Amino acid sequence: MNRLELLGRRREVLVLSARLQRANIETRLDRLQAHPERALFDFAIHQLFGRAMRGALLTAVANIVMKGRRRARSRAE
Repeated sequence: MNRLELLGRRREVLVLSARLQRANIETRLDRLQAHPERALFDFAIHQLFGRAMRGALLTAVANIVMKGRRRARSRAE
């Protein structure tokens, strides 16, 4: 496969990706227009869940870091 063919394939993939993204956006907009209350509810739930997950993730990472530091201190002593 030469460089020109490779560039052609990349272009095809990019065009397909753009079409899929457009279809996804159109579907979401259709749902939003059909059920605006549901869309607002879903957005609120997503925001709450995202914040809760972010907090839980930060807590878990902090615990792992603290355990690592404790182990390093105990090895150094």
